[in-house]
Amino acid sequence: MKITLLLRVPFLDKIPNLKTLIVDFAKKGVDITIISAVNENYPVSDLSRFSNVKMVLVKQRTKRFELPTSAKLLLATIKNILFSKSNYYIGGDNYASHLLMILKKYFSFTYINFILEYPDINKTVELNEIEAANYIITHDHWHAEFISKYCNLRNGQILFLPNASYTDEHRVHDNYLAECLQIPSDKNIILHSGGLGKWFCSKELAEAAMQWSEDNVLVFHTSHIVDHDSYFQSVKSLVSDSEKVFFSTKPVSNEELDRLVASAKIGIALYSLAELGYRAENMGLAAGKIGNYLKCGIPVIATKVHSLSYLEDYQCGILIDDPAQINDAINDIVHDYDNYAKNSYTCYETLWHPKKYLDKIYETFINK
Repeated sequence: MKITLLLRVPFLDKIPNLKTLIVDFAKKGVDITIISAVNENYPVSDLSRFSNVKMVLVKQRTKRFELPTSAKLLLATIKNILFSKSNYYIGGDNYASHLLMILKKYFSFTYINFILEYPDINKTVELNEIEAANYIITHDHWHAEFISKYCNLRNGQILFLPNASYTDEHRVHDNYLAECLQIPSDKNIILHSGGLGKWFCSKELAEAAMQWSEDNVLVFHTSHIVDHDSYFQSVKSLVSDSEKVFFSTKPVSNEELDRLVASAKIGIALYSLAELGYRAENMGLAAGKIGNYLKCGIPVIATKVHSLSYLEDYQCGILIDDPAQINDAINDIVHDYDNYAKNSYTCYETLWHPKKYLDKIYETFINK
């Protein structure tokens, strides 16, 4: 079996479940080609340990009369269709899915739409990309139910894969973050891992952290390079005189990320309802940071939305309406920490662990 993955930029390490899917296929002996474009903000994922994974990277356009990057990707994809003849073509982002939807009209291949985020229901083209796919891979039943309201889908078209990384549960806890950032070892590190921006209430979180009790400090760890981002600079400036907020802005591998996350006390996952709307309300198992926290036995404090209620159902986290409530939530978790940590592993194993979902996807494709 041959599979080709198309991505506009090589942000595979930023999409836990997509990398999980590719690694699982590679371990099962599937020949994989990844077509993408070089991007200085996203280091290329290291898959060199797999001899059956091939990277095809085109250069970004840098000169006025140079071929546009999108055209380079188009040509690389057509070349792959003509000569490699993969069984399946996966669109790993909106650009890739749109390109494959168009190419499917002229070439014969099985097109898989890997849905990273909810479609914009006001953009017909995004809904068409989903309907044109032979298969859709999305995170959970919340996503499936929402998508089904706006797209005409066929039975068996949707497959699930929570946004969990491919590494095993991490049960070793050390002082990784404290040592890297020179944080006193007696502090409780409250970690926000992943993106940083208005969608994640990062500024409000930083402001709230300045009022936390003396024992608690906040660490922002970013999944991509943000040094020149204006929003990041504004948050950094806001807390420049504080010893309560720290920044870890160097992207790390999945294995190192597990160690980093496991060195925290509690994980934070905030989502702006004003900015994200239904995407936040129906977050469910798309919140990769939550999956990573739980896999490392780290309890979670998250925005109160119905699709994250499982955190309180499993007693592995607390949902809040406002960042000002985080300090009290920290105290409640620390007071019963061992149970919250134990329940975090249980929640991950029951809802998040990718193995059963990966087996279903592989069986579907190999038996087609």
